[in-house]
Amino acid sequence: MTEIVIPIKNLADAKQRLSDVLTPSQRSELVMGMLEDVLGRVSELDRGRVWVVSSDSHALDLARLFGAVPLQEIRSVGYNEAIITWLRALPDETNVAVIPGDIPLANEAELRALIHPVSKTTSHIRIAPAHDFEGTNGLFLSSRRLIRPAFGPGSFGQHFKLARSASIEPEVLNAPDMARDVDTPDDLRFLIDQKPGGATGALLKCLDFGQPDSEDVA
Repeated sequence: MTEIVIPIKNLADAKQRLSDVLTPSQRSELVMGMLEDVLGRVSELDRGRVWVVSSDSHALDLARLFGAVPLQEIRSVGYNEAIITWLRALPDETNVAVIPGDIPLANEAELRALIHPVSKTTSHIRIAPAHDFEGTNGLFLSSRRLIRPAFGPGSFGQHFKLARSASIEPEVLNAPDMARDVDTPDDLRFLIDQKPGGATGALLKCLDFGQPDSEDVA
């Protein structure tokens, strides 16, 4: 069984690149809505434990509602550091997967393909790239010791190079729905156009993002 972690930044610091189009409270609500939808889909999978690592109490409370294991950070020390804190709590040979909390379009088939377990004697790495092949929207390691997580700008290429440096040819997943994370206003526009359901969809219906002000309408 694959152990899964969903790292969540402190809500006050989340989605800063959306600050031109969403208020701080809207950004927090968006993060929580997307997390709820991701947790809901992950909870339907055949897998090991699901962990949520965060310094934010609201994210940890939501994790508990879905039966996930909350791992409290004393303070927010960064995305990769949060993942490393989680990895240190696991046995060496456990299959592990990192799933971001901002991929509300990801479907169960894609998530299942990402976390599919392999033999403990097999060194295997799977990478689900973001739509622009810059970021990483899912990472599977057959052992926590294979590579050090390197999420952030250019992380897909970095994870690919780290895998090859460990003499492992990484499996790159074709997962177009998982590839759509939400970081920028363009990402948000794309998400709105998809008319998602769930908590994310309910929140988006309440936003006026992209709509003209009444005085601008002829």
